[in-house]
Amino acid sequence: MKADLFNAKGAAEVLFTARQNAAPCDPVAGPFGIETLEQAYAVQAELVSQWGYNDQTQAGYKLGVTDTRVQEAMALDHPLFGHLLSGWDYLDGDTIPASRLITPKLEGEVAFLFRATLDDPKLTEEALLDGLKGVLPALEICDSAFAGWPKSLFDAAADNLSSGLYVLGSELKDPRELDLANLEMKLYRNNDPVVTGHSRQCMGNPLTACLWLVRELARRGTPIRAGELILSGSLGPMVETSAGDKIRLEIGALGNLECRFS
Repeated sequence: MKADLFNAKGAAEVLFTARQNAAPCDPVAGPFGIETLEQAYAVQAELVSQWGYNDQTQAGYKLGVTDTRVQEAMALDHPLFGHLLSGWDYLDGDTIPASRLITPKLEGEVAFLFRATLDDPKLTEEALLDGLKGVLPALEICDSAFAGWPKSLFDAAADNLSSGLYVLGSELKDPRELDLANLEMKLYRNNDPVVTGHSRQCMGNPLTACLWLVRELARRGTPIRAGELILSGSLGPMVETSAGDKIRLEIGALGNLECRFS
């Protein structure tokens, strides 16, 4: 039944239940009156709060829709973001239980780890670099509460931008010593190459995407904090995965990582 008024808490409860039970739900945008991106972000905030009731804490943020061609197709002039929470992280070489997920899909990304809190909405790139502890290769394991994945921008943003889990590489590197705008990405599933991409697909440079989000978070009064991280957004297309898969991600000079799904 379509709600007459916007109901962020009701939408978040449906999404939270779907995630907790690993049982997909129907879209929430229509039934709960989500008609703007800011309303979708309000649902996202309610959803994150519900995870917080289970003692999960903020670990950072993820970017999405960082391919400018996709932004244009969606009538956007900026990317989107979601939250990362404690307990969602894995390390190079780990085995990941597929039972934690509904319909996982993988993206190769750059992870930015922060050593300082940055609260300037007009932050410069140089100041951003000063605030970074380093960068790592990252595999985002996206997931969705929706059957068949989200069909609308508002559903996607409400569902924490399809956040799931993520895997980080083992060698932290200085971003000043890397050409982040010129990294080739290759993703292998069971030793077969399934995805190739390039860091230019992420707003021309993943550092540009990261800077946008740090400024946006500062503008919203929720700045990125020391010890948190940002996932850059994908360097190439998504690829599906399932239990039994062995995954290897290579991102040029940034480094490699591997994981398995059980």
